Amino acid sequence: MNWLVATRAASHATVALLITFTYEHDGFLGLTSLMLFGALYLASSIGTHLIDKRRKISSPAVALPVLAPILVATLAAISIALVEEQLLAFRWLLAVLMVGFVVTELFVAKKAGRKSVDGKEAIFTAVASAIMLGLAIGVDVGERPLIGFFGAYLAILAVHLGISAATPKK
Repeated sequence: MNWLVATRAASHATVALLITFTYEHDGFLGLTSLMLFGALYLASSIGTHLIDKRRKISSPAVALPVLAPILVATLAAISIALVEEQLLAFRWLLAVLMVGFVVTELFVAKKAGRKSVDGKEAIFTAVASAIMLGLAIGVDVGERPLIGFFGAYLAILAVHLGISAATPKK
């Protein structure tokens, strides 16, 4: 079992469940979910490194994908306190997160090799993130659907990463 991927899948699933079972889909929920996602993603990456010493914390698969969620979580916390228009802040922070995932996952895919299991997984994440980026900045779907689409994005990646983590490597 790939514990790094499994714990990241759990991070995605936790935030997807939060969004799914919260009645009020507003900018505050969006910013809160970004903060929770960043914290869980960091905890899963560092925790997995401490438990499973096979991957160094400075390796591209561990360190690079954590940068965007941490930056976005920090800015989301600031936005909750300072910004009046929380939905707009959520939309732009979501776009920053998705750009971060597209760039870092494509870099990880290049480092791992596009034909490898890790490379294919990174490409899938990059494509899903690019689609979510298009929804975040390209289409004005409204408050509830945008946060719902973010929850669906997280749920899809949770399932994909969970299957990837449980599949034995060849």
